[in-house]
Amino acid sequence: MALTLATDSRQPEVRRQLLFELLQQEGQLSVRTASEALKVSEVTIRNDFIAMEREGLIQRTWGGAMLRQQNRHEGAFTARLSEQRADKERIAAVAATFIRDGDTIFLDASTTAYFIAEALRERRTITVITNGMYTALELGPNPGITTIVVGGQVRGDTGSLIGTLSEDMLAKLHVSKGFFSARGLTLAKGLTESTIFESQLKELVIKHVDEVFAVLDTSKIGANSLTTFCPTVKIDCLITAGDNAETIVAPFRAQMNVVLG
Repeated sequence: MALTLATDSRQPEVRRQLLFELLQQEGQLSVRTASEALKVSEVTIRNDFIAMEREGLIQRTWGGAMLRQQNRHEGAFTARLSEQRADKERIAAVAATFIRDGDTIFLDASTTAYFIAEALRERRTITVITNGMYTALELGPNPGITTIVVGGQVRGDTGSLIGTLSEDMLAKLHVSKGFFSARGLTLAKGLTESTIFESQLKELVIKHVDEVFAVLDTSKIGANSLTTFCPTVKIDCLITAGDNAETIVAPFRAQMNVVLG
């Protein structure tokens, strides 16, 4: 296997993101292969693998590393719609109760956001900003909802638009409420994502949002991923549903409003 990446691999965060994406593609990497692909030393790759294992992202193997099962490729958007669907629909129903006529809101590209969009079918005079292609298509036919799509590069596996092309646009918009899913949520790390570019867009949006709503099922709570896009102190409300929800959210109640679906 010959892998070559043209990038500035001197920045550890960028380098580890690239390693994570390579592991998603290949399933397993040797230190030597990763070293040649990123054009850095094998010692650097070993240190990266150690750091990524501490974060719970990978499992080191003899001479390399592999993804932990929960971090394997997130798959096509349509396939992910069926994962914890009942929980996501309950979360969406609760989230919709926080949205008022006249609000300008942000929905990310997650499947949970898609279900929130479904729950808004009968609403009027709402403006929705989103980086989710599927979410935008769901909202589009509703004449009472103004849909604004932000982002840059199309990410086909998730149906999201990522990049910084939206920065100037967002700076001019007032967003009352933002609804964000994530790959994980912990008290220490806050909301985390598996890709830097997805994380950067969400972090940018949060700067222009009055209220931040975390919307994710209980399977994501306690999990950790590559990069933080929203620390716990910036989350105003956590909306969740799933197994053992009351027990799982107990540590978060002192930090934010928690609502169970």
